Amino acid sequence: MATYECSLQGLIVGSAEKDTVLQRLLGICGNDSKIDLFQHEIVFSPTVQTPVGPARNDDVVLRLQSRIATEEEKSLKNRQWYLCMQGHPEPQRGRTVSVRPHVRVELSGDVFRFMKSLGYR
Repeated sequence: MATYECSLQGLIVGSAEKDTVLQRLLGICGNDSKIDLFQHEIVFSPTVQTPVGPARNDDVVLRLQSRIATEEEKSLKNRQWYLCMQGHPEPQRGRTVSVRPHVRVELSGDVFRFMKSLGYR
């Protein structure tokens, strides 16, 4: 069975609008789906980027993500890190949403040294 991760992005102005969004999400996901989630994301860009101009390639931006579930995981060294890459949005006719491929890989060891060795800062 396939699983999907949904990202909701937008600006909510005021507590009444926030309550409305939360109620709709609870209606879609169920009452037992409301949990506290603390996640840390660090965005890395290539150290050497292609020059601006017509021949420019889209530089791949990579993200390190970790979930903070315990007091011990507040330290950067004690977390489980994941390397994430998002593809370009793929809008399709007949859909009311855009689909974006998302690749997520579990890492171990010194993740910051690994990112530097890949040529990212």
